[in-house]
Formats: sequence, structure tokens, C-alpha cells
Amino acid sequence: MNGPKPMQAAIWAAPDPSASTWAELLSVSPTIIHTSFSTGFPLGAASALGPLFRDRAVHFLVMMSWSLEQPRSSEGLAQKAAAYLIDHPLHTVTFLCNTPREAQLLRANGCTAATINKNCLTDDTVFRPMPNATPVYDAVYNARMSPEKRPELAREVDRLALVYFYNALDGSPAEFHAIHARLRALMPRAHFVNQLTSDGCEWLLGPAINKVYAQSRVGLCLSPIEGAMRASIEYLFAGLSIVSTPSLGGRDYFFDDEFCIIAEPDPRSIREAVDALIARNIPRDYVRSRTLARVELDRRRYIDLVQDLIDRAGGTFQFEGRFWQCTRAQTITRWRSMKEFAETVATAVRDEKPL
Repeated sequence: MNGPKPMQAAIWAAPDPSASTWAELLSVSPTIIHTSFSTGFPLGAASALGPLFRDRAVHFLVMMSWSLEQPRSSEGLAQKAAAYLIDHPLHTVTFLCNTPREAQLLRANGCTAATINKNCLTDDTVFRPMPNATPVYDAVYNARMSPEKRPELAREVDRLALVYFYNALDGSPAEFHAIHARLRALMPRAHFVNQLTSDGCEWLLGPAINKVYAQSRVGLCLSPIEGAMRASIEYLFAGLSIVSTPSLGGRDYFFDDEFCIIAEPDPRSIREAVDALIARNIPRDYVRSRTLARVELDRRRYIDLVQDLIDRAGGTFQFEGRFWQCTRAQTITRWRSMKEFAETVATAVRDEKPL
């Protein structure tokens, strides 16, 4: 890596290997691991597994899960990567960024980075139009009930569906239920899809969520900053037009002005944008096909990047089939215990069996 002199090697601070983050073994020889930046894992699985494989060449592809466009975010991550690579000279780290700006910021700080939006890894076979479904909601918002998601911005939408889930990081189940009650009082006409339970609320699987999308006309994205926002690509795969507020993080990467509106973050603007998209009545199959054409470009970049790593290492493995296996089964975006994942990688490396 080029750039300023890195900080001390201890900065990358490997967490407890028994903790979890996203990780998938893409190739054994050469060893290539897909992982994701997350809290406690600034370099994804590398932060936990690096010391265990210090004597082996390993390529880590670290995908961004949160915006790097905030002040000093890219600098801090670059310093951690530089320190890690001092400790692990046989390893490489390539950051996969949700926006061109993120990639530019990391490269300016001496990192290897590519623009490959995380949403290209979402399985498009689960989320798709359902021609026989009858829309009953003007809009749907799939998001945690957290302040940063700003669900209250949708309170003027006439017929609104809210899909959500409980996250312990947002408080206790009792606190979650209190937030739920406050939003119900604020939006009495909205349909709160997930039933409450003693430990939070029911978890809806993809097909059930897709059914709600099929009953809705527009998808909402209302937070000011996050990562790629998986729900945004789910909406588009399901054929929904989108109303979004201005945002950082890359959820607008696959947006199309023909069926996506960036509205001001106030309830009236959101309602008016929803009404405008309903009036446009863009066919769902058209939204999906236009989106897939954009998504395929990033999927191809991902496949080519990994294949180039394999080819340059003298490997013979053809990666494209493995890519589709991982994305269709969604193992590429699965949380894994780092202890168990380390054992999986160690066994695969020892046996040198193709995946």
C-alpha cells in the first residue's frame, strides 16, 4: 500500500474469534475470503482470523456496510488496514465500496478499493413481482424502528405498511414495544405487519416480505445515512418504485430517475412523491428488468475481480459458478461465528479440496 506512514500494528485490534460477522470462503487455492466491515470488525473476518493464517497468503475482500463519507471515516479505516498489513505481510485487503466516492476516499489513503455495491449480492429470485397480487398499500417501509430510520416521515401516506424487526441494539423488548406503541399512536392508519412477541416481534422470511411488497405500490427509504440498505434493492427487484430522502451510504446506486424520486425529508414531501410515483404507474416488470441490467454490471465486476486474483496466483478454479452458488443461497451475506469459520477455512486449506 502507498500513502502516509501507518500507525502501530496494534490498532487493528482483533476481537474475540468466537464473535460473529459476515464471511464466506470463495476460493481455497488461492485463499480468498469475502467479509464485511461491521462493529468490532473493522476489517471483517480479517480482524478475527488474520493471526491464525499469518503464514499463508490470504486475500480478504471487505465489503462496506456503512457509509465512509463521513469526516475521518475513511482515514481511520485506512490506518487500520495499513497496520494490519504490517502484521500480516502475506495478506491483501481489497475494500468493496458502495459508492465511487467511498472507493476514491480509500484509494486516496493508500488502500486497494473497488466500487461494487453490496446490493448486487442480494438474491433476485426471492424478491420479484407477483402479477396476481392486488396492491392495497400506497407505500411500504421495511426498516428497524430506530430514530435514524425516521419512519415518522411517512405519517401522511394514506395507506402505509410497515415491516420491521427487533434488534437488541435498539433496547430491550419492552423498549421496542414502547417505540411500536408510540408509532402506532402517531400513524393510526398505518398497518404494522409484524406481530409483537414477548421477545420483540415475529421475524418475516423473504417470501412473506415479498408478498407485502406485491401488495404495495411504492417502497420508502427514509434514513439520512446508512449502508447500501438491502430493502432498497428488494423493492426494485419486486418491481416497486421508490421514494427516498437524500442519503449517504449507496442505496441510490441502482436508482433510476424514471421510477425513483429523492424527496425532501418532511412528511408532506414524502406523501406527494408517493402520489406522483403512483400516478406514473411504471410497470413492475419494467422496474425489475431495468434494475437487473444495472445490478449485473456490478456482479460481473465482482466475478472478474475474484477471477483475476485466482489467475494471477496461478490457480485454475473458475469462480463464476461459486459466485452464483453463494448469492443464490445467500451464504455470502451470512453471519458466522469466527471460531467455526476459522475451523472451516483451516480444514479447506489443509485438504485443498475445490469448493
